[in-house]
Parts: sequence; C-alpha cells; structure tokens
Amino acid sequence: KKNCVKKESTAFQLYLMIRRGTSTPKKPAVTMDSEQEMTTIVQDTLIDEDTSQCDDNSSTNSGRAVLLTKPPPEDDLAPAPSSDDISESKNDQDGEGKKDENLTIEERYENGRNAAKLKHWHDSPYAVGFTEPTWEDELSRRGKNDEESSRGCCADDIDPTCGCMYVSGIVCSRLGAGRIGNMAVLKERSVLVEEEVEEDDVENGDGQTSKKTVRRVYKNQLEIVVGPFWPFMLFITYPLIFGVSGLTAVKAIPGKHPILIAVWAGCTFGLIYALFSVGCRDPGIMTRHRRPLHTSWRWNDQAQTYRPRGASYDQDCACVIEEFDHTCPWTGTGIGKKNMAAFQAFVGMILVCLIMDIMLLAGALG
Repeated sequence: KKNCVKKESTAFQLYLMIRRGTSTPKKPAVTMDSEQEMTTIVQDTLIDEDTSQCDDNSSTNSGRAVLLTKPPPEDDLAPAPSSDDISESKNDQDGEGKKDENLTIEERYENGRNAAKLKHWHDSPYAVGFTEPTWEDELSRRGKNDEESSRGCCADDIDPTCGCMYVSGIVCSRLGAGRIGNMAVLKERSVLVEEEVEEDDVENGDGQTSKKTVRRVYKNQLEIVVGPFWPFMLFITYPLIFGVSGLTAVKAIPGKHPILIAVWAGCTFGLIYALFSVGCRDPGIMTRHRRPLHTSWRWNDQAQTYRPRGASYDQDCACVIEEFDHTCPWTGTGIGKKNMAAFQAFVGMILVCLIMDIMLLAGALG
C-alpha cells in the first residue's frame, strides 16, 4: 500500500509539472498533445512498477487513476487545448497568412474598397442599391487616364446610361455633390420632423400590443437632386427648347400684339420651369425600412428594405421611388410621387408651346 501511494504521489507531481510546463532536474521536460496521452502515462506509471504489491487494491488504484484525468482545482492551471483545436487554429492561421501573402497590393486594395462599399450600402439611410459610395469612387472605377476615359463612355458595363454615369463621375466629383444610388445631390438641408417609432411588442393583460411613440428628429431634406440622365436633359432637351423658342423669338415675335407676346413668353417660361421641377427635384426617394409599417408592404432585395404598394426599385436611379411610373431620359430622372405633377405640367406645356411656335412661324397668329 505504501509503495502504491508513493507511486501515485509521484505520478500526480509529474502530472502537475506537465500541465504547468515545468520539468524535473533529472529528466527532460515532457510535452503532451492531449490529456488522453497524459492519462496513459500516469496509468502506465501506476501499473508497470511493482504490480505484484498492489494486486489487493487494484480497483482502488484504477479509480484513483481515473480521478487524475480531471484537471486539479488550482487557479493557475488552465485546461490544456486538445490536439484537434490546436491543429485547426494552426491551419486557419496558416491559411489566412498564405492567402494574404499571395495577394498583391492591388488585390488587397480592391478587397478593402469592396468592404467599404458593402458597409456604406448597409449603413445608408436611403433605400438604395449596391453602388459606389461616392462619385470619386465611380470615376476611379471607370478609369482616370485618357485611354480608359475614351473607352469608358462606350463600355458595356456603363449601359444603359450610355456614358452619363461617367460624366456624372467627372462633374459631380469636382462639384462635391453627394450621391444616393445613381442620383446626384446638389443641395440639401436639415429639417426637424416628427415621426412615429414602433417599439417592441409589450405584453399586457389582454395580450401583446404594439407600442408606438412619436419623436422629433432632424432629417435631411433633398432640395436639388438630378437623375442619372441629367447630361441628356442639359445638353439635348434644354438646347431643343431654347433653339426652337429662340428661332420663334427672332423670326415671328417682332411686330406681334403685346398680349400675344406675353402669352408666348409665359408659356415658354412655364415649360422651362416645369422641366427644372421634374429633372432637379426629389422624385420620391424612400428611406430604408427594416420593418414593414403595414401588412401590405413587401420586401425589396435590391435595396434591402420594405416598400409599400406602388413603390418600385428603379435600376437606372438605383433606389426605391414612391409611386414609381417610369424613367424619362428627356428629364434625366425617374418619375414618381413627388415630381409626377410637374412632369404632367411639362408634357402639357410642350404641346402648347410646340403648337404656338409652329403657328407663329407659319404666320397663322397675327
């Protein structure tokens, strides 16, 4: 018995030294890959030496050997990691290290840009698609040197804007314009508004009810916003209006009755202002809603938001527009809830001005 107890004490000290990473002065340090190997050594130490003297207490010794497999109750001893955990962590570290080492500087920079682009998309308060965060990033993606610029306006990845996005990148980056999807924000201001916030369901005696609170917050109000086709509006639509109106003013207006001149001038000015109200105003860009405000709302995957009926995601504008109707290249933007009235006035004024100019040039109106 004494010999067995002595050998158990020696094995227990060996177990503690192995777990703490220390070694005896006579023997080199022993490292273990797992607790299973450690338990095997302790059991071999108890069984191999003088097994004949411990035959009567073999069951007791084996029980004590099993108890030694548990970590001792000491604060300075942490459980040793298993060999599987160590191998997996080493493989992960080696894999990440090799992956980083194999990447070039351009690839690392591109990965960083993609991560920033994804974060900007998720953090945006507006219901927008996955686009470049700024116009500078749009310009850098298209290419900055002259050769890439000449190819950029006709590249396949710019369709269907036909180079308008590249022009927006050049102009808007120099103007410092903001970006919401493919819309360029030229002017905005902060306004104090009241909004209803739906909190988590509150359980009462009758059941679960939804609690709504009203809070006052500052929000950005978009005042001047142009769509992705604003170059078409600026360099084609407006020149056509000014060209036809100028020709009428030079050839047909002189010598006409003052009332007729006033009517013609009012219609022409109304046409110009209506086009500005359509192409340079917010068409109804929605903010992002993580939860539906009504049961009829549906989820939109492109913008990661819930939207009401009638609201749609416009791929050209890259945002969700309330009561979206269509995208008009002549006005340069999408037509929605907030600029539909101005668009209808614009179409009506085109018809009136066109008929009046034709009649004045033909001499039918005196």
